[in-house]
Amino acid sequence: MSLGKVALALSGGGALGLAHVGALKALEERQIRPSFLAGTSAGSIIGALYARGLSVSEIEDIVQSIDRKKTIYLLPPSLPLGGLMDTKNFMSFMEELVGKETLIEDLEIPFVAVTVDFRNGNILYLNKGRLVDAVRASISIPGVFKPLKANGSLLVDGGLRENLPLRALKSFDYDTLIGVNVLKTPKLKMEGLYTEIKTDKPNYKPENGADNFFERILNAIQINKLKKLDHLPRLTYVGYQSILILLSELSNKEILACNPDLVLEIDMSSFNLWEFWRGKEAIDVGYNDARIQLENFLNNS
Repeated sequence: MSLGKVALALSGGGALGLAHVGALKALEERQIRPSFLAGTSAGSIIGALYARGLSVSEIEDIVQSIDRKKTIYLLPPSLPLGGLMDTKNFMSFMEELVGKETLIEDLEIPFVAVTVDFRNGNILYLNKGRLVDAVRASISIPGVFKPLKANGSLLVDGGLRENLPLRALKSFDYDTLIGVNVLKTPKLKMEGLYTEIKTDKPNYKPENGADNFFERILNAIQINKLKKLDHLPRLTYVGYQSILILLSELSNKEILACNPDLVLEIDMSSFNLWEFWRGKEAIDVGYNDARIQLENFLNNS
């Protein structure tokens, strides 16, 4: 069956967004190439590369070239003056890939990067100007990366308001609207539950061997995999889980509001937001999940 002109939205999700490459691969296998693209945060990176004309195979090679050492090089720690990590090396990397002066309006595929004006909370759809600046704005997680100063605004990560950018595509003349959501989680209940409060006695036991910041984060995240919470979660886990809940809820609300024809839900629960060195695994998961869901959609349409 023909889907006509396809508009494709790629969600944010840190390193989980590497799975978008696998989803694009599955779409191309079915001769589905988007006519319009929108990306938020990590989705804006993959979307920008694809809209610029890089093939899925080329993007796959780029992603798989990133190991732990290169991750640290691309996103080194920074003095906390607006952000914990410096984006200078990453942006130089993007400039090499898409061109320093490449304009969004000159791309092969019409593209929108989603960002938020931190001054007033308004969503901005960046569809003109330098591509690298649009990506830089869309990935600017508050507190992690410095906001981008542009046009008198402070631009930050679009995931604050629109993590799955379906709405950003509404102005295009498409026939089929598809989203790729890398933050698949158990569906949150839409209504609150009335219940009695019964406090538990905390049994806090610090993990052994957590000698550095990243190890402490990794230990904290393991709480998420336990079926029973026997002690109060650490601050790192609280922050991490809060982000996941917020982004998942935002994506779910976008799906309800925009009623897309298809949302490819990629299960990245075995990955963490910063594991950019697991590119091959992420692509494989994205490809397999998208291929199965896409096949079911096409067979039942």
